Amino acid sequence: MKNEILKNFSGIKLFLFDLEGCLIPKNFVHNDKSEDDLIDKLRFYCNEFRSLNLELGIITASRSEIVNRLKSKNLCFILDGSINKLELANKIINEKKITYEEVFYLGDDLLDIPLLQKCKISACPFDGRREVKRVVTFVTKSKSGFVIEEILEYIKQSKK
Repeated sequence: MKNEILKNFSGIKLFLFDLEGCLIPKNFVHNDKSEDDLIDKLRFYCNEFRSLNLELGIITASRSEIVNRLKSKNLCFILDGSINKLELANKIINEKKITYEEVFYLGDDLLDIPLLQKCKISACPFDGRREVKRVVTFVTKSKSGFVIEEILEYIKQSKK
């Protein structure tokens, strides 16, 4: 990771992630066990972010059952149900009284591009779409489903 990007991590207050293809692997098999494991993993990482006085949120166009399950757990805020992710992000940014200069977003698909282009730091999983990789600040070394661990490590490095 370039030092300049790591330096920018220190000014980020809000970390947003797309759900499908980013926090959830592309080959995810939906069943009770795999979804329970995903919820436990997200619970752990939400707590990790909170321990660093940072906020983690999910922005997804989906209104799937896994989204409903995640929302019912109140792990972090989840904005869902619109293909206009920039509009969804505007709501939370205005509510928190921050600017896009204080926001990180990780997305993998064409719907994510407007939001990725607006944030101070943007990223795409290693297995994200080529068109998305062209507009982000950096591409993770990790594939979908494993990116949050990498981002958390960068956050910790930026605080040293």
